[in-house]
Amino acid sequence: MVTDNMDPGPANIRSIGERLVECCHDPALFSAELKKLKPREVLEAQVFLWAFLQRLIQEKGVNLTRDEITARMMPTSTYQYNVGCNERLDYCRANICVYTNPVCASNKLRGTMEAIRHLISQLLG
Repeated sequence: MVTDNMDPGPANIRSIGERLVECCHDPALFSAELKKLKPREVLEAQVFLWAFLQRLIQEKGVNLTRDEITARMMPTSTYQYNVGCNERLDYCRANICVYTNPVCASNKLRGTMEAIRHLISQLLG
């Protein structure tokens, strides 16, 4: 796993992402692995998992649209309300907050990644 002093470069993110995919069948292990990551690494891992999910959907020939996937995630406006955030909605959606409020942003991304984890687990059987 990436240590605090390592840059989350492409090779490290791929390694983190692959480890998360390996943990998809075990929600507790997946969560434990996510907790080890710094906010920027969480963002990069989320991008990796999203791309992995898209490839898996295509490989399996599953008819699952982006809207159907995101419907399983907490809406950004609901998340912002729950945490008392007053930032613009597009800041949160565009992950700008990973730079301005990294803890909040990475918590939101962890929730998103849980939904992705669940789908990957189902598709991998």
